[in-house]
Amino acid sequence: MARNPKVIIIDQDPNTRAETQRMLALSGFAVMGAAGYGMEAITLARETTPEAVVIALEEPIARSLQTIEAVADVLPQTPIVAYSSISDPSVIRRAMQIGVKDYLIAPLKDEDLSHSIHEVLAQEERRQQRLTGEVEPQAYGTVLTIFGAKGGIGKTTIATNVAAALVQRTNQSVALVDLDTRFGDVAILMDIPTDRSIADLALPDDEIDREAVHSCLYTHGSGVAILPAPIRPSEWHSVHPGHIEKMVTVLATTHDYVILDTPGAFNDIVTRALEMSTIVLLIATLDLASLKDTILALEMLRSWSFPAEKIKIVINHTNDTHGDSRIDVRRILGKEVFWSIPYDRNISQATQLGTPIVVAKPKSKASESFIELACAVSGIRLRPKGMLERLGERIAVIGAGQAEAPSDGGKESPERVVESPVKEAVER
Repeated sequence: MARNPKVIIIDQDPNTRAETQRMLALSGFAVMGAAGYGMEAITLARETTPEAVVIALEEPIARSLQTIEAVADVLPQTPIVAYSSISDPSVIRRAMQIGVKDYLIAPLKDEDLSHSIHEVLAQEERRQQRLTGEVEPQAYGTVLTIFGAKGGIGKTTIATNVAAALVQRTNQSVALVDLDTRFGDVAILMDIPTDRSIADLALPDDEIDREAVHSCLYTHGSGVAILPAPIRPSEWHSVHPGHIEKMVTVLATTHDYVILDTPGAFNDIVTRALEMSTIVLLIATLDLASLKDTILALEMLRSWSFPAEKIKIVINHTNDTHGDSRIDVRRILGKEVFWSIPYDRNISQATQLGTPIVVAKPKSKASESFIELACAVSGIRLRPKGMLERLGERIAVIGAGQAEAPSDGGKESPERVVESPVKEAVER
């Protein structure tokens, strides 16, 4: 891809055309020319042979679409980015059908337009590589990175439970990699040995193959394959981001899901884990320090032009003091909350057993939330429960609460019945 891609602008309105040209020039693009609709646009396309076309789609829609289709005929291998004040799905769909590769809703932002052009150029480059056989097709699993801007917010608990829940609900293969360079608690939470670890894979790239990686994996009773962190933090000194990239790549070609548990800080290894991610679960709690650090993490990711659609905010209620909190997380973070995990004292009990709560107590409210979260990231649509199912669960919970009630005069009341946790503003 060219360092300063050549683009042309097609926009019937002189004012927005000039503003778009200013945006592109400031973003480092080589603007080869600008024109209105019809023959003027076609002539410009033929004379300049740009690498990308930026075109406005406004009323009259028929004329805009006619121009787009004609430009696509003249430049069949040149990606087209449309921008418009029209958000009607039928118009967007029609534009895509006739050749538009990306569709931006006006008013335009510099970074959105720049990112869109670079993205469609990268897609076109990859398409050409596919046509010439330069890309070797291979299966590649979903890489799910569990990330948070500080420690002590339950990232490892979420990573281990989502991993186990994915195995349960999808019957697919899941690998869990402990990339926490400070503590590395996956082995403890899953009660597995650590005779072999990531440190054993600090090898030359050509030696980090399937056999080497799989020799360091432990299979937990839940079915999750685990690559533990070294016991001693000093052993991380021999591991660099290239090692991590090679390990994750190998695991992603042999597993349907690869979950990366990261420390509560930015470092080179975390950066590489984020770059390789299909989805990032950005974990936060409702205390102000965590929210402040999460804002900074989001700002840093935006500065990297990290794809916003990959980032999913998960609020973890690590204690019961925020049960009725009215904090507007969406307003504070400037992003919708993807999931909310309820506080459940059963989690600490399961941790002591070295077993994920989704295995130890699958009917607990936290287990239900982890299982539903696993379904959400895997694309499984949960069937709504019928009235009789919900009634049966309520009776079972009441019965369990009565069975666990103390016998000393009933001073403690049974645990209150809690409905299944509700997802907050899910970004599907």
